[in-house]
Amino acid sequence: MYYAYSSYMGVVNLVCIVAAVILMISRWQGASDLFRMVMILFLLTFTVFQPVIIWSRARTSLKGAYRELELTFSQSGISIVANGKKENKAWRNVKGIVKKPTILIIYTEDGSGYILRNSVLKETRRSLYEYVRKMLDENKKGQA
Repeated sequence: MYYAYSSYMGVVNLVCIVAAVILMISRWQGASDLFRMVMILFLLTFTVFQPVIIWSRARTSLKGAYRELELTFSQSGISIVANGKKENKAWRNVKGIVKKPTILIIYTEDGSGYILRNSVLKETRRSLYEYVRKMLDENKKGQA
């Protein structure tokens, strides 16, 4: 949900919520019961229904997918161990890292990524972010 609301969708939602509130304030007195119901539904769409739908879709897509995952960061890249299988991603295959207030997202070239929550990273969050940035910058310099 954080990703959804930090994108353009979040901006559109905010504009629609403000528009719905202004519409309700300016037109409520002279509106018919049907139009009042439409205005309320319009507001509820962006404040209640859409967040619940996004949350339920995310929950459904992750159902049963809580597998143990181990990430190890080194000079050569990222080592991923999951379900007894090991995979190595060189730094040249890592697209980037994004820092959000509650998570770090590491994107790879194959379209996958890893979301690391602050509750998992604890006090290593800042040092991990700086290390990954450093390794990505060094890899870009090496390719140029």
